[in-house]
Amino acid sequence: MGSSDNINVQANQIKPQKAANLQRTPLRGGRFGELMNQPLYDGKQWSLADEGSYFYSQNPAIDAATTIAGHAAPVLADLFTKPFIIIKNNTAGSQDIRLYLDFIHITVITPGANGTSDNWAAEIDTGNPDRSTTTGTTLLTVNPNLQSTASPAGVLKAGPLVASAPSANARRVGHGVMRTSIAIAGDQYMFRFGESSPSAGAVVAAAASSRIIPLPPVVLGAQDQFLLHLYAPSQSAAAVYKVIVGHVER
Repeated sequence: MGSSDNINVQANQIKPQKAANLQRTPLRGGRFGELMNQPLYDGKQWSLADEGSYFYSQNPAIDAATTIAGHAAPVLADLFTKPFIIIKNNTAGSQDIRLYLDFIHITVITPGANGTSDNWAAEIDTGNPDRSTTTGTTLLTVNPNLQSTASPAGVLKAGPLVASAPSANARRVGHGVMRTSIAIAGDQYMFRFGESSPSAGAVVAAAASSRIIPLPPVVLGAQDQFLLHLYAPSQSAAAVYKVIVGHVER
């Protein structure tokens, strides 16, 4: 190639400005001119963390037992008005930031009482109006890249949240059974978004077990929200959990 045929590469480890549809932009490269050919989602999120797009959320307090309680009686009849986790993209439409959910990890610290099975359901909905009518516990969200000043646009809450009924735009994105009996202290649920096929760990009848629960890719636009519901028929006392969430904002 002659000099006039040089490829225009923009060396930028920091996320560049978004381009409009069909707008011509320089190719994005690294500090030494190499093209950014590593997938942004590489299974370990290094590239996403490097540009400041990855966020990590968890219980705000470090303790042994108080953590975050769920609903006392999250039964099937009122399932969709008693979410345990709500994740909302709190940006305005003009900001054009999207949230990409990576995983939700839940550990049972104290099981509820009298539940006959341990179940979950998930849905996405628009945020107008906001489904949440209680504050719950706001998860502590950090950017794990100390070189980035990006702050989260997502608002993540957990606890005995109360929500309005699903709107006409709501879409259910999964439901299932974690255990055919009441939960056991130490049970762990790993909800993984964007999984291509179901997979699950073995559930031991009388011992704590780990479950991997696949969910489709979930993308939240401005004011959209994701709701995760945990319910147990006949439950009469709240369970207590630890929660970890990973998500991407671009």
